[in-house]
Amino acid sequence: MLFEKFKTFIEENNLVKEKEKLILGISGGPDSVFLLIMFSKFKELRKIELITVHFNHALRKSADREEEFVRNLSENLNIKFVSEKKEVKKLYKGDSLEQTARNLRYDFFLKVARRYKIKKLALAHHKDDLVETVLLRIFRGTGLLGLRAMLPLSKYKNLTVIRPLLSLEKGEILDFLHKNKIPYMIDKSNFEEKFLRNKIRLEILPYLAKIFPNVKENLYNLAVTSSQDYEFISSFATQTLERLILKETHQVLEIDLNKLKTFPQGLVNNILRVAIQRIKGNLRRIELKHIEKLSELIKKNNNLSLDIPLLKVIKQPCSLIFKKTPI
Repeated sequence: MLFEKFKTFIEENNLVKEKEKLILGISGGPDSVFLLIMFSKFKELRKIELITVHFNHALRKSADREEEFVRNLSENLNIKFVSEKKEVKKLYKGDSLEQTARNLRYDFFLKVARRYKIKKLALAHHKDDLVETVLLRIFRGTGLLGLRAMLPLSKYKNLTVIRPLLSLEKGEILDFLHKNKIPYMIDKSNFEEKFLRNKIRLEILPYLAKIFPNVKENLYNLAVTSSQDYEFISSFATQTLERLILKETHQVLEIDLNKLKTFPQGLVNNILRVAIQRIKGNLRRIELKHIEKLSELIKKNNNLSLDIPLLKVIKQPCSLIFKKTPI
């Protein structure tokens, strides 16, 4: 039974606590409708409070119908509904349209979380989403961090983000909805092959599955084991960094350069990532090329500096200084 699988995954990963408040990101598509149905059953077991949140991007003719569909479904399940509509195309500047839409959507999630004093957001990413992300990142040339793809539990600013469907395949979700005659909305853009992720879903993965029947499960396992390995490496790098800190303020982090140089390159790279995240607050826009340039800077004899996104790194004779730069 899928509900038991859903419940077990939540319990094994400690995703939801008794009497907790959650917001559910619901688009109206099959995955998010399934998430809403599962949580409508689960809320009685843990006495949790739920709010359905829907962001209307106004990108499709069906956008208003999708919002109304989620509103009606939430009301039928006796779950509070909150929505916001913004014309993403008019707000799109410089960044990709997809990234602009994501930023606006998450800003809305954060706003709802603040208004209702909620700290946890549930999203409907499933196993197929995770597998597609892993494959996409492999093609683009990722490392261990990128192979983790999606985690059952992660942080976005002040929000804890949970993904309770990661152990479920898309086919299982669709079968459940069809068998139980539960309606959902269809986003036709998911079938347009001009989008790279859609090509992976519609062409590349089915082709790979003909050669390697277990490819989906193998990529899922790769993400899980990579996550476990990275968690250990990151924890060790964090502990090591603590021993290197010479000075730390809100704007500056200074670490012992001589000790840093004694470590293997793999550990140095991870210490640099942890240091950047510590002073910057995240690793957004930080790529492998930035870590490589920092490693080159460390090896040089003269005192130099390097600008990376939102940070300046200064190399002195005995220390490496990370400084926040104005946005």
